[in-house]
Amino acid sequence: RPLRRQRPPDMAGIEGVIGLVGKDFTMLMTDSNCAESILIRRHDYDKILALDKHKLLAMGGDHADMVQFGEYIQKNLTLYELRNGFALSTHAAANYLRGEVARGLRSGGMVMLDMLVGGYDAHDGPSLFFLDYLSALHKVNKVAHGYPAMFVTPILDREWKADLTEAEALAIMDKCITAIRERFLVSMPSFTIKVVGKDGVKVLRKPGE
Repeated sequence: RPLRRQRPPDMAGIEGVIGLVGKDFTMLMTDSNCAESILIRRHDYDKILALDKHKLLAMGGDHADMVQFGEYIQKNLTLYELRNGFALSTHAAANYLRGEVARGLRSGGMVMLDMLVGGYDAHDGPSLFFLDYLSALHKVNKVAHGYPAMFVTPILDREWKADLTEAEALAIMDKCITAIRERFLVSMPSFTIKVVGKDGVKVLRKPGE
């Protein structure tokens, strides 16, 4: 009997996960929908988790994995800091996440998430890492996950520059929101926007606003 071809998982799919690096900060944005199949449960769901004072994890995909995997990573980074007296850099934390996703792929505990890891380090400054459900990790300046990426990637390519101010970055995110709302099939009435810099994590737009 011939094997049936399995449909690949959607991961971020109908969710928008967007990030960019500015002059001295990293900004992350996600939609605030909590949806499954044809049902939207909430419009005020926060998909951006503060891993510590200077790191953010933005996620799209399975909402149970957002809680379980996100908090697992958060607590293990805290444990590392308590044991060693210093926190992992954003680069090291991103590679730790990649290792956990890769281990899940091999052990049957697949993490059904696409993620962005953003942070700020005293020596390296702001940074942003793209991580998908197959454990592909890349350092990037601007990026998006999910179907909304089809609409916002040209905006990010056109508008991004290395010395973006926070106000300029927020204006780019607003252009992305406008494009998604005008062109994407799924309604996204609210977005969450957070920024991390030398002074820590700041919420620019709360879920549901």
